[in-house]
Amino acid sequence: MKKGILIGLLFIAVVLSGFISFPALETNTTSALSETHILRVAGDNNFPPYEYIDENGNYTGFNVDIMRAIALQAGVELQFYPMNWHEACEALKLGTVDVIEGMKITKDRETYYDFSREYLENSQSIFVNIDNEIIDSFKSLSGSKVAVQQGDVVLSHLRELNGINIFLCNNQQHAMQRLLNQEVDAYIGNTLAGVFLMNQMGVRNKIKMTSETLNPTKYAMAVKKGDAVTLQLLNKSLGEIKNNGTYDRIYRKWFGQPTQLPSWYVRRFLLGAAIAALCALIALAIFYRWNHLLKKEVYRQTRHIQEANENLIRKNMLIQEERDFRSKILNEIFSGIVTINQEGFITFANQQAHHILHLEEGSLINKQYINTPIQEILNIESFPDKNQEKELQIEGMRVILNYKISLLHSIDPEQEEVILTFRDVTEERWMQDNIKTKDKLQSLGNLISGIAHEIRNPLTAIKTYAELIPKKYDNPKFRAMISKDIPLEIDRLNTLINDLLEYSRPRKPFKEKLCLPAAVKGVIQLLQNKMEKENIQIVNNIPQDIHIYMDKHHLRQVLINVLLNAIESIDKNEKRIVLDLKETPQHILLSIRDNGCGIDPESFSKIYNPFFTTKPTGTGLGLFVCYQLLVENEAEIMVHSMKNEGTTFTIQFKRPEEDQFGEAVNY
Repeated sequence: MKKGILIGLLFIAVVLSGFISFPALETNTTSALSETHILRVAGDNNFPPYEYIDENGNYTGFNVDIMRAIALQAGVELQFYPMNWHEACEALKLGTVDVIEGMKITKDRETYYDFSREYLENSQSIFVNIDNEIIDSFKSLSGSKVAVQQGDVVLSHLRELNGINIFLCNNQQHAMQRLLNQEVDAYIGNTLAGVFLMNQMGVRNKIKMTSETLNPTKYAMAVKKGDAVTLQLLNKSLGEIKNNGTYDRIYRKWFGQPTQLPSWYVRRFLLGAAIAALCALIALAIFYRWNHLLKKEVYRQTRHIQEANENLIRKNMLIQEERDFRSKILNEIFSGIVTINQEGFITFANQQAHHILHLEEGSLINKQYINTPIQEILNIESFPDKNQEKELQIEGMRVILNYKISLLHSIDPEQEEVILTFRDVTEERWMQDNIKTKDKLQSLGNLISGIAHEIRNPLTAIKTYAELIPKKYDNPKFRAMISKDIPLEIDRLNTLINDLLEYSRPRKPFKEKLCLPAAVKGVIQLLQNKMEKENIQIVNNIPQDIHIYMDKHHLRQVLINVLLNAIESIDKNEKRIVLDLKETPQHILLSIRDNGCGIDPESFSKIYNPFFTTKPTGTGLGLFVCYQLLVENEAEIMVHSMKNEGTTFTIQFKRPEEDQFGEAVNY
């Protein structure tokens, strides 16, 4: 219904405009104008509806009526010179005419002409045959044949396209005729002129316009460059006919008639009205939708709050269940766990903690830790975040605890607690001590062969002196030598015996500053006899002035075990053991490399396991004891091996601190 009303109003306006007469335009102006001032006006002879010669031979059109209205307003006469557009442009340049009644304003044209105030905005369109689906935009013209009126402003843009073939025509009617004859693929011309020609020629069912609008430009009258008098007259009169309504009547006469409105213009107008109505409906729908969503959101938020309250209740129940479940898990593990708050009260202790400390279950909770056995191992002011050991007396029994103290962090610093985890390692340590003792006893046999060689030397010297006493007792020089050498040899024997006893007796490490080269040299001397029998070459690349901080007996046992393993692994003709040393700012690394059989990849991860061995007569305790002894002395052992190429054991010692330096122990 609204659409019908809109079309009806438009029709009434058009009909009324059709009855408007222009008596001033129909008057013979030449009789009324001054004979002293004649304007020579040039224009296109075939550019409807702007300017053209009709079927009766009269020069008419929108531009012609505008010029007549200006002449009547200014009181001048006009002489019209209809001609080819290109000829009109040249005539104005040469000054044979005074005015071109309508021209698009471009930068190129401003070089030759001065323009009046614009009185129209013009545009161009692309016209193609009705069945052409390929050309729909300016860029799609590439590779096509295009007809254009000679001198048209679009020519400079067309020449920028690739492969385009341009056909120059005298006027737009000529260009449209070429399109109808299919001599060209498209023609470009003024939009309103093209629509007028389509209606006039009756070819609206054969030719169509593409949707793209080209070169929307301002449209004005042109005078020769520098003709200020004529330009002033035109501008003044143009302003007057716009103010008194004459311009509007002329515009409606040529462009406001329904018969002359192009179909696309009507479609766009109706489409714009429909879009405006649609936007209003959408805005109204959005308003009602927003109101509905707002109500829905209020309801949803209310429901959300209710669900949040219900979830909070459920979460509290789940938290309690989780606490009960966590307590059950903690009570089942094999380590004791105790948490202590900042006031020193025990907030949690699992069953294993009570069992290890020989206490009744639950007796630790809510008690001050200083009133429990825990106070012997816990210093709440300062504690290291690493495993430590402590020996306690619990109910008259010796108990060794391996424990770790950590800070249990919380979002609220006041809620942070100390957590103590510990386990009873008494039996483990007893077994480790026994293993070390057995390993020393197993290694004792290997030591005897080396020590026997060392004992024979002093015994041989003593025996030799004893046999010579009857013969050389009266010799003063002999008595001086015997009194000097025999005590030295006896001391040497005594030292060997003491070292052997220390080696076989289990003991805690007694760390002291040691000269590493001397320790290595002493072990090499002990094993010298065995290495000579095996024909093994040993290369010692250790510098002399290197010191470490370790128990000397533990060091000797580690070196003996590693060197014996190296000796027993070499099965080649050329046997070699190389000792190297590397220093870093924090560590001293001693490497013992052999060219033996290497370690099987399958056995690599098991070499430190107790009782694991690949040797027919081995005990499987050597490397295990080495590892344990080095751990006790805060050292590490690492291994690198390749099958059939050899093995390298690297012992990493901590570099001694400044306060640990003192008199070094030499072997």
